[in-house]
Amino acid sequence: MHSPFETTALVSDMGYSKTKTPCFITLINGVLGGMFIALGAMFSVTTMTGITQLLPYGLAKLVGGGVFCLGLILCVLAGAQLYTGNALLVIAKAEKRISSGAWLGNLAIVWLGNLLGALLVIVLLYLSFWHGGAQGEIGKSLLDIAHHKTQLPRIQAFAAGILCNLLVCLGIWLATVGKTMTDKLLAILFPITAFVAGGFEHIVANMFYLPYAYVLSLQEPTAHLTLFSILIQNFLPVSIGNLIGGAVFVGGTYWLLYGKKHHKLETSEH
Repeated sequence: MHSPFETTALVSDMGYSKTKTPCFITLINGVLGGMFIALGAMFSVTTMTGITQLLPYGLAKLVGGGVFCLGLILCVLAGAQLYTGNALLVIAKAEKRISSGAWLGNLAIVWLGNLLGALLVIVLLYLSFWHGGAQGEIGKSLLDIAHHKTQLPRIQAFAAGILCNLLVCLGIWLATVGKTMTDKLLAILFPITAFVAGGFEHIVANMFYLPYAYVLSLQEPTAHLTLFSILIQNFLPVSIGNLIGGAVFVGGTYWLLYGKKHHKLETSEH
């Protein structure tokens, strides 16, 4: 496994590399990331539909979180970029290897790509009538999820966004520590399961849940779901919370502990 100093250097190198990638390639990587997380969310909703009638609350959440891991596993092992994971580019910024503009530009392109990827999966699933599964219960589950998420007070969505990406970026960090596929799979499993089980807010997953539910709500007169509630009540505070959770609590903290200056000091002492 890589040491903390080596891991910090690797994350910094990845951050530098990502900002030097052409914008179109970055966008495609973002589209893949959105698709992969959407597939993980689809797996989770399918598995969770009806399961609460069979299992206690905690066990049901454990199952839903465990299968959601598919999304991040695909991103890390197959290769894709996520807005949430790219909060860690703050390390390359802190080491003055990239500019603030390059980092924020990358985040904006990847955020857009993630949204496009999630929407693409929504179109394919809608055409396949996935939401009609289990006698329409899957569609009802999506609407329930969306109503809960859009009714959260913005401060609650913001805090849940911080907690979510704290765990997601720790999962990515641990996957970087590991060298084998087994290392990386185990590293991803527990933090991602924890964020889903805790009910925290992941902007890229919400790019799947909320637009899909919005499309379904257009066919359901009693479903009160608006673009305003999706964008302002959820997407905005969750995006900011995710950025802080990853950039401050994981990337910034580990840079302070194991960044380039500290690595030089550690090396000189030995």
